[in-house]
Amino acid sequence: MSGADLVLGIVGLVLTLMVFSYILKDNVFFGIALYLLVGVSSGYATLLIIRSVILPMLVSPLLKPGTQSFYLALVPLILSVLFVFMLFKRGSRMGRIPLAFLVGVMVAMALFGVSRGTLAPQLLSVFQYFSLGVVAGHSTIRWWGLLEAIAIFLGVVAVLAFFQERQRKMFGKTENSVVLTGMSKLGQVFLGITFGALFVGLLSSALIALIGNLTTIVDFFRTLLGG
Repeated sequence: MSGADLVLGIVGLVLTLMVFSYILKDNVFFGIALYLLVGVSSGYATLLIIRSVILPMLVSPLLKPGTQSFYLALVPLILSVLFVFMLFKRGSRMGRIPLAFLVGVMVAMALFGVSRGTLAPQLLSVFQYFSLGVVAGHSTIRWWGLLEAIAIFLGVVAVLAFFQERQRKMFGKTENSVVLTGMSKLGQVFLGITFGALFVGLLSSALIALIGNLTTIVDFFRTLLGG
């Protein structure tokens, strides 16, 4: 084992024990490990942004005056300078201009991604089970697929009814129909199943990461002891 591997193994073991110390109680060792994680992640993200975004997309075009890339790079440069005014109280209004562009672009990208990547495929996958062409194209009706589509459709409607009822209660409107109340209760069941499945997935991922980390520590001790 080389000296670098030994040092990295010891550092990883110490950090792992510092994180595991949170099982006993919240202490200074867990805080140090958490601050190191946040600091290293922030530093890595900053260097990645500087190397992959700022230098090639902003600095390099500005070094070529008169070109099309130079004038295109002036737009993010001006917006970035205006964004700095958010640090000062008097110039906060100027900083709202790039902030509005940033929020608008992020919302548009999120809506486009959700509608095209999630909502539209899910709706099409549900509706295809109710299509007459799909039903007529088979000698027998695919009852399992039809029941699955009905369950998905009911789940979507029930969850929407649940949030609709929550919104009505938020604005002080407590009068609901029996159907809306029943669908809202069913929506709670679907939400509980969804969050339970998400929790199981996160827990499984955490356990896999824990097992991998413990395996690395065991292999490190075996190598260190010459076994």
